[in-house]
Parts: sequence; C-alpha cells; structure tokens
Amino acid sequence: MEASNRSLNLFLLSCVFLFVCTEVLLSPFYPQFFNKVYGIDDPDLTGFYIMTCRLVVVIFTPIWGLIAHKRNNSSTLLIIGQWGTGISCFLMAISPSFEMFVAASVLLLIFKSSYFLLYTILISENRNSTTGAAASYHAVLQGAIVTATILSGWVIEMDHPLLIFWIVGIVECLMAVFSLRFLRKVSKNRIVELEQTDHRSLVTPFLFFGIIVLTLHLAVNMIRPFFTTYTENVYSTNTMMSSSLYLIPSLMAIVTLPLTKKYSERLGWYGYVGAASMIIVGLFLQGIETSIIGLIFFRCMFGIGAAWCLAKIDVFIFKWSGNMHGDYSKISAIQNVGLLLAPVAASSIVNTHSISDVFTYASLFVVLHLFIFLWGTYSIERNKGKLHIHKEEEDALYK
Repeated sequence: MEASNRSLNLFLLSCVFLFVCTEVLLSPFYPQFFNKVYGIDDPDLTGFYIMTCRLVVVIFTPIWGLIAHKRNNSSTLLIIGQWGTGISCFLMAISPSFEMFVAASVLLLIFKSSYFLLYTILISENRNSTTGAAASYHAVLQGAIVTATILSGWVIEMDHPLLIFWIVGIVECLMAVFSLRFLRKVSKNRIVELEQTDHRSLVTPFLFFGIIVLTLHLAVNMIRPFFTTYTENVYSTNTMMSSSLYLIPSLMAIVTLPLTKKYSERLGWYGYVGAASMIIVGLFLQGIETSIIGLIFFRCMFGIGAAWCLAKIDVFIFKWSGNMHGDYSKISAIQNVGLLLAPVAASSIVNTHSISDVFTYASLFVVLHLFIFLWGTYSIERNKGKLHIHKEEEDALYK
C-alpha cells in the first residue's frame, strides 16, 4: 500500500512539473516570441496577452472547484482537463495569426485551470503528512520554473517556435492516458468521508486566508519583472549572471525541502514568523547596493523564507477546509490575482520612484502579511470555542 502511494505521489508531482514547466516556458521571452512568429513588436499586445491569460485562470479555477465539489470526482475532471490541454496545444501549434493564438491560449487555460486538482488530490492522499506533501509540491514547482527558464532560451532560438506546442500537446495527452491508470488509486470514498466528518467551512476565515495569500504572492512576485534589469544596472552583471541570480530563490526551495519537511512541524507557528521575517529582511536588503556576495546571501535568505511560508500557508488552508476542492480553488484564484497585480504594482513603483524601491515596497507588503497573519491566528485561537475546534485540530493548526 505504501509503495502504491509513493508511485501515485510521484506521478502527481510529475504532472505538476509538466504543468508548471509548460506554463512558464515562454514567459521570459513573450515579446521576442510574438515578434519572431507573428511579426508583432507592440509591448501593449504582450501585456494584453499576459493579462488575458491571468484573468482566464482567475475566473475558471473556482468554476472547476465548484464542479469538483458537486460531482465529487476530481480524477475524472483532471483527466478531462489534461485531454483538453493537449488538444488546445495542437490548436496553438497551427495558429496562423496572433488572434488565433490568443483564442487557442484562452481555450488552453480554461482546461489547464483544472490542474489545481493535482494539488488537492496530492494533499487528500497524504493527510498524515500534509506539510511534507505541500513542501514537495512547492519544491517541484520551483524546479519546474528553473527548468523552464533554462529551456526557454533554446525554444526562442528554434526556427519554428510553434513546434514546441506539438511536443507539449503530445506529452499532455500521454499523461492523460497514464492518469487513467494512476488516478484509479485515488480513494473517492476517503474524500467523501473527510467531507462528511469535517463540516467546517472557509466562509468565516476566508477573508483572512485570502488576504495573507494575496499579500504574500504580491510581494514575492513584485520583484520579478525588473530583477534582471536591476542587477544589470546596479551590479553590471551579464545576462547569464542575472539569470542565475534570478533563479536563486527557486533553487533554495529545492535545496531546503528536507529541512522544511523535518522542522516545519516542530517549529510550528514560530517557524512561520521566523520565515516571514527572513523574507522581509531579504527583500529589503536586496534593494540596498552591497556586493554581489551580499546580494546572493540576501536572495538565499529570501528564497528559504518564501519556500517555508508558501508551503505552510497551504497547510493552514487544508487544515481548515471542509470543502477542499472548492475552497482551494477560490484561494488559488486569489493567488492568481496577486500574480496579475504584481507586475502592475512594480511598473507603477518604477515609473514613480526607482527599481530599488520595488524591494522596499515588497518587504512592506510582507510586513502587512505578517501582521494580518498574527492577528488572524490570535483571533482564531481566542474564538476556538465558538468555531468548535477539536483539541487535535487546534494543535494541528499551529504545527
């Protein structure tokens, strides 16, 4: 049984890796891609494309969550999403115009919005090791970002970059075929039992979770659009060095995975506060010109804290949720709102202040995040009697 669970976990994490890798594969080079394939060099159109994609995910993720909760068959919905993603990739590969490419991308993301179910299935199948599953998910996610960033340069150099969508589509369809075998192991009855015995809902603390997710993802992603420009201007780095510095937080999430699994439960609430403090200090000091060694150190500090907090927030949400698919789909939509607002906020700060000020404002968002987290967890603890939290659930909340 344990070997079977390991194989299922490995398959789910492989799907996560493929999902994230293909999702961000072209993101560093969208302007170059559209120019090379469709002869478009208008940055506003690139911005329109990215914003459209984010809005589709924000809208359709909760819809998939609602359907998953109503139907109580997340495995079937995920397989439908995989087949739809594969077919949409084929349509993108044969798109003769920018307008057709955008339409195919929207269709792709409608189906791909179902992929958050990979995470909820992974958690539901690892209820005795929620923190470990969440940490593994985020480590794989960051590993996929690193891989995609490395591959993106190769893709943009292809004579016909649209060919990559044929490859991605074929792989997605193959994964859908494998899902028919592996996802049969998902215990539907187990999920039903959990939802019947746990009547708590995220309705009461939903605002709390929504704000802490939004503020953290907004802060973490604000610095990304202009980071390489910042390092090139301040530290005179070349493209390779800037890219390496950019990837340090993602690498830290992978390197510190064993530590997160081992000590997250032991340190509990204090560990989260310490990790959030590391983010604040790491972000703020990145905006102050020091040496390249100092920048690397602060990037590592920021990466460790972010990996810890992102995994632990998910654990809090899953512990409280009585409707795992529905609740997490809403939280995931809020996360995508943060991803949508982050570059807008960063651009506004750069236009009115300077690039280095983005780090300062990002750190202030984490200060706000930590304040709301402390206030929210204190309120939950104080009102635990009203919320009918059992003793074992109360202990789990602070693990």
